Amino acid sequence: MNDVATTAKRSTVWRIARRVGIGLAALVVVVALAGTILWNWPAGFYGFSTFLGRIACGVRLESIVVNGTPVATLMSSEQENATPILFLHGYGTSKEAMFAEMRWFSKTREVIAPDLPGFGDNPLKEGEAPLTGEQFVQWIEAFRIAASLDQIDLVGESMGGALAAAYAATYPTAVGRLVLQSPAGVRPPHENAVMEAIARGENPLDIHNKADFDRVLALCFVRPPPVPAPIRKYLVAKSAQRCLRHPEILSTFGPFLVSGVEPMLSSITAPTLILYGDQDKITDCSMLEVYSKGIAGSQSLLIRGAGHVAFSDAPREVRAALIKFLDR
Repeated sequence: MNDVATTAKRSTVWRIARRVGIGLAALVVVVALAGTILWNWPAGFYGFSTFLGRIACGVRLESIVVNGTPVATLMSSEQENATPILFLHGYGTSKEAMFAEMRWFSKTREVIAPDLPGFGDNPLKEGEAPLTGEQFVQWIEAFRIAASLDQIDLVGESMGGALAAAYAATYPTAVGRLVLQSPAGVRPPHENAVMEAIARGENPLDIHNKADFDRVLALCFVRPPPVPAPIRKYLVAKSAQRCLRHPEILSTFGPFLVSGVEPMLSSITAPTLILYGDQDKITDCSMLEVYSKGIAGSQSLLIRGAGHVAFSDAPREVRAALIKFLDR
């Protein structure tokens, strides 16, 4: 009887193991097939990647109607007794560019990042005119109201930094604390090669092909992050399509990005942190002096070894600085 029982037990274990093995093999095939499909489907790969990014950052995708137009927006859950943080992305990018910093605060703060007009999933409609700097500021205020936000802490990157500064100057009671990361909007004591090219009427940040993508990536980062081939292909195609309106956008908006914020700096009353990377090839780090002198009582931080996107090149240093400043 014992031998029979042992044989039966072994047979049962073998059947279970066989079923598990078949199940695992099927799972591997399904995952491999799905991966192959996604790898060869750039739009799907990008969509799936941003979906996973939202999960990792603790945010969800919402639509906020601003002036009659639905605006794709990343948001986390509302946190009681905590000031929300509104993130403004840079030129040519989108709300997803702020994933990393949103993740630092999404468990303790409500974090919000919209696609600004003309960028990301909020492109200009056919026949729609680009916004001026002043109109962008009014749009941000309309967004704040539409999103039911009271006083906010405001974090802007590059173009978003210039807009954040202008907004804080125009609506001082709406901003609790202000963080400007590599902000544009003032004339630098020293013009780098990108600024010299822009002064000649060129736009070295436009992306029409893979070579342009790699070049712009090198301009933005000291240590460019790895970009999977499908995402690279998707972003190049999208950028090439949107670049068609960039000359029009820069003709209207360019003067603000070059120097439009400088006359407004003295009107900023919110506690302000300004940071640049000392290897910034786009907004020259000499602009830090202009901002720090223009905003009374502001704090300045020059990050060694970091480029234009300092929170990517030096995440630990930037994270520590932002948490210390915003959670004070």
